[in-house]
Amino acid sequence: MTAFKEKLDKELGTTPRFSQTLQKSISQQVNQTKLTTRRWQYPLIIIATIVMLFFIIALGPIGRVDQAKNASIVHLAQQETIKKYTMIYNPDEGTFKAGRPGWTIGQRVFELSSEKRILQQLLQQATVTQTYEDNQFKRALRDVWAEFENGQVVKMKMFIEEEIIVIADYNNKSFYKVENRDLAKAYLDLALKDDVEFEMTGLIIFPVIIIAIQMLVEKLMRKKFNIPKDYVNNGHRRTSWIIKTVNIFMLWLFIMKGWIIFTIGIIGILAVMIFSTILIDYYYGREEKRHYLSIASAIVGLLLLILFIFYIS
Repeated sequence: MTAFKEKLDKELGTTPRFSQTLQKSISQQVNQTKLTTRRWQYPLIIIATIVMLFFIIALGPIGRVDQAKNASIVHLAQQETIKKYTMIYNPDEGTFKAGRPGWTIGQRVFELSSEKRILQQLLQQATVTQTYEDNQFKRALRDVWAEFENGQVVKMKMFIEEEIIVIADYNNKSFYKVENRDLAKAYLDLALKDDVEFEMTGLIIFPVIIIAIQMLVEKLMRKKFNIPKDYVNNGHRRTSWIIKTVNIFMLWLFIMKGWIIFTIGIIGILAVMIFSTILIDYYYGREEKRHYLSIASAIVGLLLLILFIFYIS
């Protein structure tokens, strides 16, 4: 027995400070708290993930609005100069995909004077029409987002042929027609020039490359930090598979709704996938450095996504 222990016993005494009944009560409360925490740890993570996903949906692509005045696009083009515009292929008349530069993956941005001049002349020569035969427009169907120098934005759906162009004002639900062969042909050539096309081989090769690189990174990280492959416990397994199921469902929903082409949609769903995975691995396996693996995989995936966006832009 050390001098310090003797002094401590002399000051405090050797009699237990808590009765056996009180010690048992404290022990039961501590164990109950641990049990409750373990019971609710993975449902809370799942609920937080679902809330984040629905928050993204509510404020994401379906909630975006460009403020537009009620002036006709013809009058606007005669009074103001086009600052820039974007264009993207979209055969669905019920949706609009073009937006500000950087908003939609795969859209083209037109800022050259010659490109803006063609659209300006096109809008200036447009005349109001009541009806049109949509079955004759099979060559090029485009969504066009245009911003004028005064800051006003218009959204147009264009049905382009070599001799005639029909323009639908998406905001005001009005139709215009341009019957100028030379101008229509010039704009058709501009619309078809360098148009983004996804070949089937590219769509197959790119996911294979991602999977191969991810497997290589995972193997290197597990070897370097001695990270086991098995789950830490049943809670870790359940949480991981539930989150994977939710993410797969939301990814499928984004693809079916066409939101996957919007930058905000991709960023949002990736943020949920990445942070939910990192959070789970850190919560259950931080002692084994499992979150290092999630962080490394996320970095590699983001870099590959950036390269892919630059490739199709």
